Amino acid sequence: MISSNPLSTKKGDISNTLTTTLSELFPEQEYEDRMVLRAKEIVGNSYTTEEIKSMIASFGYLVTNWLEEYEKKIFNNRTLRELLQSV
Repeated sequence: MISSNPLSTKKGDISNTLTTTLSELFPEQEYEDRMVLRAKEIVGNSYTTEEIKSMIASFGYLVTNWLEEYEKKIFNNRTLRELLQSV
């Protein structure tokens, strides 16, 4: 006889189901995890995961700002997004 009581489910099963559900709801977490692993391959183990996440965020911010400044220089003080929104 199969028990239909959800409390009788094994703790590992609940954990796996929760992890799977969260991954489906928030796929960006999986992307972030892969990015952190790739960064660790590049810089080695001399930084903590939090330090690597901070570096990734800082680089992303810098690249975005540099790109916007370059776009403004080329497109008469407007970004490409601003140009496309005005079309």
